[in-house]
Amino acid sequence: MQPLTAARITVLVQTFDAKGVMRFPSDPQGFFGLTRFVEPTLAVSKQAQNIAAKAIGCLDLADRIEPIIAVEPPLKAEGQEPSLLYLMKMDPKLAQGQEDWLRIVDILRALPQGSVRVAYNKAMQVFAGTLHDEFTILEMDEEVRRRLTQLMAENGPDLLK
Repeated sequence: MQPLTAARITVLVQTFDAKGVMRFPSDPQGFFGLTRFVEPTLAVSKQAQNIAAKAIGCLDLADRIEPIIAVEPPLKAEGQEPSLLYLMKMDPKLAQGQEDWLRIVDILRALPQGSVRVAYNKAMQVFAGTLHDEFTILEMDEEVRRRLTQLMAENGPDLLK
């Protein structure tokens, strides 16, 4: 087990709402997810389970929320303390996500380019089950987006096939 390199942990716990849409509870400040100070006397995975269970409102089910992976390196942003991004998932039968919780696409759209966005992209890969698949992420500026939209309108949705 490697030593923890951040004083904070950000738990990104996968839930599904009533429509089957993947949702993530999140604090209004800090990184997306549930950010807390790390307690050095308790295993990080157990802390993540407790944080997730409290946010979802099922404290008695904390041990049934499954730790997946800690994303390295820690999240770092100007004005914020570094935080370990810890991914969790839970059985949809245990509790439902709320429709006002964020979708992964909401999180990715809100992030500026950089290492934090890359970490959340990796989280998206993990939750989609494609962590080990090979693909590239391209940033698209507004000019390219506008032109692609125009080309698809002119040529149909099969333009990129």
